[in-house]
Amino acid sequence: MQSGTMLVKADFLKTRLIKISMLALSLTALVACSDNQSASQSGNQGPALPVSLNDVMVALVNKATDPDWTAVWNNPQSDRDWRELEHLAFQVQTGGGLMQVAGTGPMDAEWVADAGWQRLAAQLEQDGIRAVNAVRSRNIELMQRAGGQLIETCESCHQQFATDLPRLDQMTERPAVSL
Repeated sequence: MQSGTMLVKADFLKTRLIKISMLALSLTALVACSDNQSASQSGNQGPALPVSLNDVMVALVNKATDPDWTAVWNNPQSDRDWRELEHLAFQVQTGGGLMQVAGTGPMDAEWVADAGWQRLAAQLEQDGIRAVNAVRSRNIELMQRAGGQLIETCESCHQQFATDLPRLDQMTERPAVSL
């Protein structure tokens, strides 16, 4: 019976990996083929995202990081919890990669042309990779370290590029998020 369960889990993971790979491939094709007006107007002839970088940050990165912080406080209890955390860590990694490409926002072309932005976006991508590896190892200490580095990257970027947004050091309470 256990061998059958493992096969079902392996098939599930294989199917999920294929779906994620297809999503990434589709997004890459969409970005490569995009005829984005803001990119054309800014003189940037490279690929452009069909949404703003702020949208990527809010919908993908922010949404993925809150449960990561909570997981460190409330250790994941099941395989499902760990799989969800791995998925969220992949979102952070993907978000970092996407933050290196201009989108439709009014500042996007200027931001991606800035070497500091590119460095921080690449660091965000690396932080995501670090988080994926920490989750895969199921090591809470490594997750704490990955989360600490991610906070540093986010804080640095917000201090330099989004000074009007609140930073973690300005918050009085932890965000109320649960797995």
